[in-house]
Amino acid sequence: MVELYTTSPAGEGLPLEIGTVSVREVQTSLHLLAPYRGQAVQAASAFNTQMGLEWPGPNELKRKGGVYALWFDHAHIAVMGTTPSGRLARHAAVTDVSDGWTVLELNGTDVRAVMARITPLDLRVKHFKTGISQRSSLMHMQAVISCLGKSRFRVMVFRSMTQTLLHDLTTAMESVAARAHLV
Repeated sequence: MVELYTTSPAGEGLPLEIGTVSVREVQTSLHLLAPYRGQAVQAASAFNTQMGLEWPGPNELKRKGGVYALWFDHAHIAVMGTTPSGRLARHAAVTDVSDGWTVLELNGTDVRAVMARITPLDLRVKHFKTGISQRSSLMHMQAVISCLGKSRFRVMVFRSMTQTLLHDLTTAMESVAARAHLV
């Protein structure tokens, strides 16, 4: 009998540290929630009861312990770190997409400078504060970029784009480090 096992989409590419920035893969569950038509208020209430978190509004990230809820698009939120209960499924479609996405965490003093090289978002502290999560392009990929702290971000891309993301991050990290003479 064939035995299947989980592999990291990053392969041997992580963890990565160049200059003052480090990148690691976050192994987490990821579920998308989409309220059924006319059930948005009930879904938000059930979500609040189960998770102890408010339903995130546009471009918001909510966190409680190791559970993250973030605005994903006009019809969905994403939940990381836990599996929503069946009670929530009465009011919203709950889809496990854990195996389709890669979640990376970037930390370090120059993380905003690195990210500025690969996304058009204005990542200055006064504009992209802790608790903001936006969908945007990251080089030529679609991504979800969330700010967890002044020098800490989460980046989500489709699993199939992981190696491309690592290449682009490595190039940006090397460039920022070279300008600071850290390479």
